[in-house]
Amino acid sequence: MTDDSALFEDIDTDEVIGNEDAVSRLSKYASDINNGAKRKPVMLSGPSGTGKSLAAHLAAREHGWHVVELNASDYRNQESLDRMLLAASQSRTIFGKKNLILLDEIDELTGLFDKGASSAITNIISNTKNPIIFTANDYWDKRISFLRNYVDNIEFKKLPPPAVFRILEKVAKKTCAKVSRETIDMIANRSGGDARSAINDMEVLNGAPEESVDAIGLRDRRVDIFATLDKIFFSNTYSAPIAASANSDVETDMLIRWIDENLPKRYIDGKDLAMAYEMLSRATMFYTRASRAQYYTYWRYMNVMMSSGVALAKDHYPDKSTRYGFPKMISELSRTKEARGVGSTISKKLRKKIHVNAARIRKGEMRILADMAKRMLKEGTDEEKEQTYDFFYAKLGLESKEVKWLAENFD
Repeated sequence: MTDDSALFEDIDTDEVIGNEDAVSRLSKYASDINNGAKRKPVMLSGPSGTGKSLAAHLAAREHGWHVVELNASDYRNQESLDRMLLAASQSRTIFGKKNLILLDEIDELTGLFDKGASSAITNIISNTKNPIIFTANDYWDKRISFLRNYVDNIEFKKLPPPAVFRILEKVAKKTCAKVSRETIDMIANRSGGDARSAINDMEVLNGAPEESVDAIGLRDRRVDIFATLDKIFFSNTYSAPIAASANSDVETDMLIRWIDENLPKRYIDGKDLAMAYEMLSRATMFYTRASRAQYYTYWRYMNVMMSSGVALAKDHYPDKSTRYGFPKMISELSRTKEARGVGSTISKKLRKKIHVNAARIRKGEMRILADMAKRMLKEGTDEEKEQTYDFFYAKLGLESKEVKWLAENFD
């Protein structure tokens, strides 16, 4: 399952893939509420991308509830919570439907928010006439310990690769994605049980050249890059973005490139975008200073600017509709991977023969040899071409495919 419910508008809760027991418990909770039973709110806990929000939306749809959803950016203070939730918790829609109060990512509630936020939430729980569902990554997070006596926990577990594969197949069929089964299998096996991120991977690779599949290996890390970007772009706290960037195995310069590439896809307000880029430019400045001066204390400023600085630069909730994209540099490296490999092999062979550094070989000797190979292969007869291959092999140890690469691809 995935939290992106728009992809599954035509399915029911008994058709979802993975975490069937959790979905069944949630459906029982919803049925009990509709039958007039008094039930505690439920907490859907578990890793990102396991279907918590999707399950809540499907349960609401199947039981005739209207969803009133808040996420981490809305948990600012008691006043904002009361304004958005008190009326919804006490009333029904004009069509007589119950309101489902869905508090998503409740573990983003931290000490940086108004101290009255937790009391506002418990007050709403105590007085609500409508169902309430929370979602959280970690039920045992100390920040939401005040909720444990008020909720029943329903645990969502990481999805096994076969379940992720089936989900991706459904999404690919629904969206007519141009992705091979081999690519889907590769994404599923390295998804870490996170269906949402797996779908993001597949969307990025939709219609891309086959060699671009190599790039998804860059996401095999403790906190994958899309989850890191989500924390940076969607958080309104200081701690969550900086923790996500610290726990990511992406190299710092590459993370800056990811943020730079995807900022316009999320921050749609001009002022938000300008302020975020200002923070990112400062992070780049400190990164450069640290590298040049070998003074890595600057990194502490860089880390704050590129994560929490970007996150707190916004006043408007980011756009969720556009998929993330790989930085152009990654796409270019993937596209030219084979060519760069051949060039590197030639360079190493030449270094053994002429004993100069790779930069000089690339700018000098390889260019001369490329011109020779191009002229000799273009103008010669078949026999002369064979002699050309023999010459390059005897003198420099270059295979025929390497000579062809010099003539056709070296620039």
